[in-house]
Amino acid sequence: MPFDTERERQDPAQQQALKNLVGRVMDRQQRQVIGQVQRERRLRHEGLNHALEREVTRWGDRLQAVVLHQSLPAAGRREITLLERCRGLDSEALAEEIPAFRLQLKGHSPMEGVLRALAETLPKLSHAALEQAHAELVAQWEQSLEQRYLAEQLALLDEQRAELLADLYRRLDGTEDLSALIPVSHPSEVGRLWDMADVPLSRRQMKGLTQLADFLGKQPEIKRLADQIGKMAKASNRGPLKRVKEKAIVSEQRFSTLPEEVAGVQQGKDLGRLLAVATSLLSSEELELLFFKQLIDSQLLIYEMKGKTPEKGHLKPVFRHRHADVEDNGGPFILCIDTSASMAGQPERCAKALALSLMREAVKADRDCRVMIFSTAVKSFDLLGSHGLSQARDFLGYRFHGGTDIGQCIEHACEALNLVPFANADVVVVSDFIAPRLKGEALSSLEAAQQRGNRFHAVALSREGNPALLDQMNHLWPLETSIWGRVKAQKR
Repeated sequence: MPFDTERERQDPAQQQALKNLVGRVMDRQQRQVIGQVQRERRLRHEGLNHALEREVTRWGDRLQAVVLHQSLPAAGRREITLLERCRGLDSEALAEEIPAFRLQLKGHSPMEGVLRALAETLPKLSHAALEQAHAELVAQWEQSLEQRYLAEQLALLDEQRAELLADLYRRLDGTEDLSALIPVSHPSEVGRLWDMADVPLSRRQMKGLTQLADFLGKQPEIKRLADQIGKMAKASNRGPLKRVKEKAIVSEQRFSTLPEEVAGVQQGKDLGRLLAVATSLLSSEELELLFFKQLIDSQLLIYEMKGKTPEKGHLKPVFRHRHADVEDNGGPFILCIDTSASMAGQPERCAKALALSLMREAVKADRDCRVMIFSTAVKSFDLLGSHGLSQARDFLGYRFHGGTDIGQCIEHACEALNLVPFANADVVVVSDFIAPRLKGEALSSLEAAQQRGNRFHAVALSREGNPALLDQMNHLWPLETSIWGRVKAQKR
């Protein structure tokens, strides 16, 4: 039996007939999958039904495209076209067309004998019986075609269906785990959790996340803080960035030259700012000459001092990007969390609880949420992406240790702000802020992002934070994590 030629493949009638047949096969497969899942799992939320149907439809569309590109015999394509013609006939016209159908099927299909037997009985049938015989013929013919020409494709569907069911059950488990962390009410929110639920959690992992959710439930300050940050992002109504330059006049500011605060360490010969490590050279006769040599060469380690009070400078023309005048739900969140050793304990629990609370805000407002943890290096987690549950599991299971490098994290966050999905993001930095103020590339990136309209929120978990560093952020949100601070908060 010759296989189809390219000309026959491009025949519109044959292509449409094959598409209709495969479409009915896929519809039946999809209904079977959805029915099996709904029988075996009680879906408590309508949003889960929507997500299930959407996932199965995507699966069906992918496989339908694969099946349609399979090579079929030319006789098979012609017979599928005849079936579609038969399906479209009314019951009275069927008797007239049967001889033509038999002639084209003779020697190629067992349906020729079925049509011959039907032709002999048609004159004896009532109108209702004729309609029933027509329906039975179409069903029998379609089943015969599937068995003869689509056997390999149906076997492929069975294999793929088993894989799909395993994936659906995994996502259902993951969605249930996430719903314990992120309570939802609207169907669209359930669909968001479905998209995030790539893996089920172990009992141990789920216990840890449940304990964090319980901890957050006892921290009204953290929930209030997340709500305020979310409302502030929404209230801006900045819309997407327009990459259009416009002229503006801004007031340039410069800091006074008076040495008012410590900004870092530098080399010099000012003995009034000398570090203790430099004076240790005088404790040994062998190193005393090295001390005086460094003094002459201005290479002693001294404190770098800068002014803190700004002085108004002159006006100058600049160019900046402006935002479109459209209303939106606010941009994504980029959450930068300090994971240095000084954050271990209660600050760590509060930081993770804030991340969970912002995840809830982001799901409700259909925003994205990226977490960047930093100590001496930066690691990113996309909590609301397609692998959100595993990302949240990895982040919330991370233990805080190491040093502090806020500047490096700010640079990474500003790089993300240059990406279209995060162009309108609000950056939330969670730290004790016991670190030097930003300078160099980090400060330049921060100021450029602020000029574009991005806000940087400082969530300070300690009263010992560097005021100069905190002043570089747009908003300061103090959050007490000390025992005394928590006691005072409870009294209020």
